[in-house]
Amino acid sequence: MLVLPLNGAAQTLPIDHYLWHCVERPVAQATLALESDGLHCRFEVKEADPYTTVFAQQDPMLMVCQDSAVELFLAFADSSDNASFAPRLEHCLYLNIEINSAGCCYAKHGHSRKGRTAFTPAEIAALQIKAEQSGEAWSVSLVVPRDFIAALAGYDAFAVGQTFALNLYKISETKEHEHYVAFNPVDVPTPNFHLPEFFALTRVE
Repeated sequence: MLVLPLNGAAQTLPIDHYLWHCVERPVAQATLALESDGLHCRFEVKEADPYTTVFAQQDPMLMVCQDSAVELFLAFADSSDNASFAPRLEHCLYLNIEINSAGCCYAKHGHSRKGRTAFTPAEIAALQIKAEQSGEAWSVSLVVPRDFIAALAGYDAFAVGQTFALNLYKISETKEHEHYVAFNPVDVPTPNFHLPEFFALTRVE
């Protein structure tokens, strides 16, 4: 189980499980810190020329997983009494936040892969996304607001003592650049990141 101290030290996690079919194998990591305003996440990717076709945020959102993108998935129990939380579809709230190298975002929340609710433009703006390219690497930083998650979950899911789950991904579904890389392994035969049972349990301390 991961442990994230509230207002404590950040943790850097490798995104190094190469899954399914990988034409390319970019090196990626993410640094997480839980602060009073929310979950801060910074992705760093060694990739000199990331494949990018979406350069401006759209409404409705364009899917960015065809591009070179990083993804933060989060899952939350339906109750604050969640010490034995075991995330799985239909039985937890989960969010997918997908961002390409230009900082363009595709994000939704709900309890299953289908029929989820898209983030509004204001909610995407509240993520404070920043993307940077530097030489042979690029990065994306964002903040998942604590009050936004509390409103969705019905309780303060980032409070001390709470347990949630997460996974971190690097992806491109375009065949010439195809790759699927995860922080926590996803043990299924075909590509699918939308499986909360493979997220890493995370406790707030």
